[in-house]
Amino acid sequence: MPAVLDVLTSPLATVGSEDVTLMTLLGIVAYVGGLVTVARGLRWAWPTAAIAAVLFGVEALADGRFVDAGIRFVLALLCAYGWQVRRAGGIDRPRRAESREIAYGVVLFAIVTVVAAYALTDQSDDSVAWGSAVIVAAVFVQVAALARSLVIGWWAVIGSGIVSMVLAAAASSWPTAAASVLIVVAGTYGWRRWRREAAASAPLEFSVTDEAVDEDLVA
Repeated sequence: MPAVLDVLTSPLATVGSEDVTLMTLLGIVAYVGGLVTVARGLRWAWPTAAIAAVLFGVEALADGRFVDAGIRFVLALLCAYGWQVRRAGGIDRPRRAESREIAYGVVLFAIVTVVAAYALTDQSDDSVAWGSAVIVAAVFVQVAALARSLVIGWWAVIGSGIVSMVLAAAASSWPTAAASVLIVVAGTYGWRRWRREAAASAPLEFSVTDEAVDEDLVA
């Protein structure tokens, strides 16, 4: 296991002040690829994403990053939930969120932000990591929303990508900024695709005026 971790975490290149490792590249490919396959409605994307999250969680656990490991294991559970919903023949077609679902998402985002901020602070022994916590919370919300086929989940993808891009650029972390751009692009693609599908599958509403009613039918 240590030998494998050495291969995965050894720098392949240095961009600016940040080392790019094989694990970094695999993470970007898994995340962006997962977004694209989910956007295209491929059901196998969910179990694949769950397995990937578990593997990255094990890597973080072996590296002693217990908070990062916990975040990845929770994401694996959310992906497994998305898979189960589709296996059970539940919600599958993209749809617009109801008011209560939006409210649940806001509450989940607030709770996860606070918990993640202090958990990440304990892990890094640094100041409260609000920026990273916001990104973690947005990712949780987006996966939960996409698992329920809610179009609004793609707004969380785009938002988390923009926040990550701004924070990375401010820290001159150009590989992370570039990865964030890819996330925003994938999120925009998913939003446009699901919005069209949701509109196509929405029930049609007809307004019938009194004049349009046949008098013979009324009689």
